[in-house]
Amino acid sequence: MSKQVPPATPEINRLRAAAALIPIIESGLVTSTLSIERAATMASFCEWTVEQPPADPEAIRLAATVMSGMKRLKAVLSSVT
Repeated sequence: MSKQVPPATPEINRLRAAAALIPIIESGLVTSTLSIERAATMASFCEWTVEQPPADPEAIRLAATVMSGMKRLKAVLSSVT
């Protein structure tokens, strides 16, 4: 049986975007195709998406993904600056 995709809400869409953005930021920093300032701005969007505690299970799962990605990004950004 196929897995049903939960309905899109603004919160879920922001969290999905942030979760997808984190590997892009990491890759851009590793390959030096993304400036530190640009990466920091993109990371601040990701942080903003998890400021409000999520309500539904899908949002909770996505928020956990974003938060773990932000831990990795903060480590990379602090070592670069």
